Amino acid sequence: MLKVVKVRIFPNAIQKQLINKTFGSCRYVYNMLLDAKIKAYECGDNLSAYELKKRLVPMKNVEGGEFLKEVDSTALQNSVLKIDIAYKNFFRRVKQGGAVGFPRFKSKHNSYQSYQSSTSTIKNNKLKLPKIGEVKTKFHRGVIVGKIKTVTISCEANQYFASINYEDGLENIIGSTNGKTIAIDVGVKVFAYTSEKKPIHPKKEHDLGKDIKKMIKAQKSLSRKKKGSANRLKAKLKLAKKHLKIKNKRNDFLHKISNKLSENQTIKVEDLKIKNMSKKAKGSIENPNMRASAKSGLNRSILQQSWGKFFEMLEYKLKRNGGELVKVNPKFTSQECSDCGHISKENRLSQAEFKCTRCSMTKNADYNASLVILNRAGVALKAS
Repeated sequence: MLKVVKVRIFPNAIQKQLINKTFGSCRYVYNMLLDAKIKAYECGDNLSAYELKKRLVPMKNVEGGEFLKEVDSTALQNSVLKIDIAYKNFFRRVKQGGAVGFPRFKSKHNSYQSYQSSTSTIKNNKLKLPKIGEVKTKFHRGVIVGKIKTVTISCEANQYFASINYEDGLENIIGSTNGKTIAIDVGVKVFAYTSEKKPIHPKKEHDLGKDIKKMIKAQKSLSRKKKGSANRLKAKLKLAKKHLKIKNKRNDFLHKISNKLSENQTIKVEDLKIKNMSKKAKGSIENPNMRASAKSGLNRSILQQSWGKFFEMLEYKLKRNGGELVKVNPKFTSQECSDCGHISKENRLSQAEFKCTRCSMTKNADYNASLVILNRAGVALKAS
């Protein structure tokens, strides 16, 4: 079974220089060959991944391209493959009518840099990287035992990481389930409410309120710095560290909750269209900005919950354990009575209170919604 684990690596000064050189070389190859593919496409031609790979050797042998010989060759080849994948994803999204996302050139000013190697190994509890050597690594879940497929080296906020994709040799399902089927209603005020009448709140160590305020303060500080100055670089690094801290806290919370919930056999959730939910308010002709401020605040709260990522974690962890994630129609889940099925806006008295206008059933609104999701099969519904 293929597994991925992300670990922290601690390269020394020389290794950092070599890793950064590999970042730059991969970025250079990606941008040059993407430009070649775009120009070929404009002329009615199409350069395949194989044809792009064939251009790597001439790029190394041309005057001024000798630096490409000093880095991991598989990293350069994987950069070429990324161009082909980016184009395929672009045309797939065009056909589906979604966000287009044409392949873009990579920038050296991006706080996140990465490259992928295909010939890495683990030796003496250290990660051995081609052209770089053995790098001190923190295996927080024990040393990996299995065949390594690929290793993605990344740098974020001046911290280095390795995402190791490996085959653990286990073909059977490794998890265990309790045979239960539950439903989850996600929200803004309460992160999630289960059909077992259990609200899920972020714990104190996962509270992002103070961190978000510090991040906003760091953003304002960065905006006041002169472009190209050393102080701006310091402020940019400080902001990147704030973002990374928030990201790590959020991921830690989502992983812990999804690990616990994936012990169930089946979990039902709403098939939410988060991009549509977080669109900007259009307003009116007389007042184009009407409700824009309130809607932007709601959008921020929705995106901070990371429902999409939470569902992704649930799906792959349930699958690993032999379970299943079922997405149902989200229409009127907050207005439907879980007892009699009556749908009405008047049923929802407040954010937390639900009282059916037909059968007078009273429940917590989020708990009622989770029961509706549990009983729903995803069919189209009409409000009565």
